Amino acid sequence: MNLILDFFLVSGIVIIAIVLLRLLRIKQKELPQKILIVFFLLLFFVSIYFYALLHNIIWLIRLCFLPNDITVITLGPLLFLYVKSLFLKEDSLVKNTLVHFIPTFLFAFGITIPTILFNNFKIDELAYTHTNFIRSIIRIENLYFILYLIISLRLLSKYRKLTKYKYSNLKKYDFNWIKIMLLSALGIISIDIGLKIYESFFGDFQWNVDNVSVLAMIVLVSYLAYYGVNQSKVLLPSFLLDNEVDEPEINKKKKNILSSDKKEEFENLKNKLELIIKTEQPYLNEDLTLGKLAEQLSTTDKKLSTMLNQYLNTTFYDLINKYRVEAVKDKINLDSHKNYNLFGIASECGFKSRTSFNRIFKKETGLSPSDFKKSIS
Repeated sequence: MNLILDFFLVSGIVIIAIVLLRLLRIKQKELPQKILIVFFLLLFFVSIYFYALLHNIIWLIRLCFLPNDITVITLGPLLFLYVKSLFLKEDSLVKNTLVHFIPTFLFAFGITIPTILFNNFKIDELAYTHTNFIRSIIRIENLYFILYLIISLRLLSKYRKLTKYKYSNLKKYDFNWIKIMLLSALGIISIDIGLKIYESFFGDFQWNVDNVSVLAMIVLVSYLAYYGVNQSKVLLPSFLLDNEVDEPEINKKKKNILSSDKKEEFENLKNKLELIIKTEQPYLNEDLTLGKLAEQLSTTDKKLSTMLNQYLNTTFYDLINKYRVEAVKDKINLDSHKNYNLFGIASECGFKSRTSFNRIFKKETGLSPSDFKKSIS
């Protein structure tokens, strides 16, 4: 077991070091990358701490004790800030989120540092760090981490939903990887809690339960290193966040309470939109965004989004992809496209991802692209 643990720990340390070097070499770092530097730095010290424990390297254990001890209580707010940083402007984001790190500072100065001082200098006033009360607080930090993972998952779900109000293609902005990462972290910490509860009732395992979590953490770090380092940042318009835009169905009532002036304004904008779509076919542009379409209509992205949401009961993403599906249906049986495969046609019609094309096409027609082609052949 020790050999396996040693191999994974050394591999993890090397992987994390490589990722850190890669992040540090980026000249113009955005906030998500700065947060990842802190994230990987903490995990780097955790890996070294467990390596030192495995080989009983006392000086290294003492060196890494502080970052290792505060990691669990820090990672939750850090991942929460990371999710926000992917979607929101950097201005004041860190300042507004600092309050979430207060428990980290309290834990560090109230428990971790006094523990280090007591272990090294046996100061009687600091003996409280080894009481059952403090041990209970330390156990609660896992629940604290779980709470932030759940909050981060809900926030991610909300932001991903809002991206559909701005972008017509989401492949570039696919955040499934971070959802998987958050869920995996939730699974790891839950297993860790479960094993510790088991130990409290039935006695210790033959091997250290914490080692299981560390091994799982290294696998998770490798996953994040592969997908997260070069993640594109998505900036959501402030009006979407301010208005708390929700699913179109919720806004059906709003359509019925629009003033006559607003209805007339939206009707004119709708007619203008239909004309632009018919004559210029902007949906064929795979990089079309809400802002670009609003420019063509000589309006604002806020007004266009509101009209789509409240008057047409749809989103920018759904509207544009509906026209793309119609374009695919029109081209499937054209002689000029007989030698094209289905995704080749889809690419010409503005789709970037084969997966999203298949999903959207089936949603609009009730058939997969291949089944639809067979039905009209």
